[in-house]
Amino acid sequence: MSASANDSPERDYLPQLPAVEWVRAGAGGADRSVGPAEFSAVLLTVARDAEPGLRAAVVDALGSAEARWWLAVDDALRERWWSAPRWSRSLAAELADGEVEVLRLVVAGCHRDGRIREAAVVHLAEHAHPAALAVLALRTADWVPEVRQRARAAVDGWLRSSRGSLTQLTEMAFALRGRGQGAWLAERVEGVLRDLPLDGLEPLLTARDRRTRRAAYRAAMTGGLLSVRRLITAAMTDDDLPIRSLCARGAVQAATGPAQLRGLLVSRTALVRAEALQAVTAVGDLGAAEAALPDRHPLVRAIAQDRLRGSGADPAGSYRLLARREPPAPGVLAGLGETGGVEDAGLVRRWLAHPRARGRVEAVRALRRLGVTRSADLVPLLGDESGAVTRQVVAVLRHDLGGLDPEMLEALLRPGNAAHVRFAGYRLLTSGNAWQRLATNLRLIDDPDDRLRAGARADISTWLNRQAATTYHGPSRDRAAQLDKLIAHARPILGEDKIRLLRFHAGLHHQEAL
Repeated sequence: MSASANDSPERDYLPQLPAVEWVRAGAGGADRSVGPAEFSAVLLTVARDAEPGLRAAVVDALGSAEARWWLAVDDALRERWWSAPRWSRSLAAELADGEVEVLRLVVAGCHRDGRIREAAVVHLAEHAHPAALAVLALRTADWVPEVRQRARAAVDGWLRSSRGSLTQLTEMAFALRGRGQGAWLAERVEGVLRDLPLDGLEPLLTARDRRTRRAAYRAAMTGGLLSVRRLITAAMTDDDLPIRSLCARGAVQAATGPAQLRGLLVSRTALVRAEALQAVTAVGDLGAAEAALPDRHPLVRAIAQDRLRGSGADPAGSYRLLARREPPAPGVLAGLGETGGVEDAGLVRRWLAHPRARGRVEAVRALRRLGVTRSADLVPLLGDESGAVTRQVVAVLRHDLGGLDPEMLEALLRPGNAAHVRFAGYRLLTSGNAWQRLATNLRLIDDPDDRLRAGARADISTWLNRQAATTYHGPSRDRAAQLDKLIAHARPILGEDKIRLLRFHAGLHHQEAL
């Protein structure tokens, strides 16, 4: 550790210092065009050669970087240190002989040599800078036991002294949890959070990292620290689904009456609406159940339907009344399909022409649930302007291919049609007879549409590898003649091996032999 850099004839191979703006933008991971490997090389140069102002700016930017950026930079630095053997020796001497500034301690803490990392950890423990804490967190999961133990002792001391916000340490802890030695820090932090008062948790409740916010909300709710209003606000506004659901359940448990929960009934999150609806209707508020019948999510509709049935009401009757309105909400058609009977087919079928694509989708689904689908009603929707509608129609018609006109399906494949219409025709044509499937794929093998072309080539390979050997019936004479021409056309694309297999399985090898 005390060897001088001058004793080594080795050279460092580090890049030149770039523009100050580039370094500052890349330091915290804000500039996504700067990768960890590129940045780590520059970081070593900055730590070694830059003027003090730039070094201070870079270490401050690192202090606010996201945990995932730190993990990537740590890995990249460990590899990059191989290009700086002279500075490695010089830095080792600095660590052994005296005080080292924070940025140099940070890069030393990510060194490939465990002895240098351990020495850096000793010095980092004396600093309160967020970048120093981030590296200490990384080293608590270090693969070298001595480094790991020193880092954990330093972090434990930091936690006991409560020197600052836990936000960054918590973010790092959950980012490291999946690593071999990473569970220790996450468990330690979670234990600390459980004992924090609300003012200590506040910075974590608004942290950028979702896992940090989740842990903070769990700790606050376990301690009963959040008001019903605070829980409802989080359930309505947080951008993380697990947090919204967690806070909705907490609000339901903490509420003193259903009136406090009515705001949750209009949440954009189905799980939140479901939690609120269960609580509100549990005290007999059937009006809320009636209002939730047309909900767009099946879970919420199911709760509303169950509550109405429990009171002796008939949800299907309510859906029938709603379905006669102009036009009904898509959730009404979905609900009628879930609760109605065959006698409702005419009412649902009328809304295959619903002005909203979602309404047409739900009408098709409802007919399918009621078991009253008719090909004649659905075939016109294969040309619908919405891909969601055509996908739903295809899902139904694939079970009734016998009643479909092959010429009509082939017309869907015409190049002038919309991409989703062509794909609907492709899926139906390749769902039935093996030889029709093969012919369709061969026709599309050089199609301008990337999706159809790739799908056709992949399906030919799938058929050859998995199904061709068990296709015992051969093609008709007309189909065989068609396949002969299509296979010949595909020769430059598929290659001789696949062409030979296709001709063999189609029974065309006899003609080739003649």
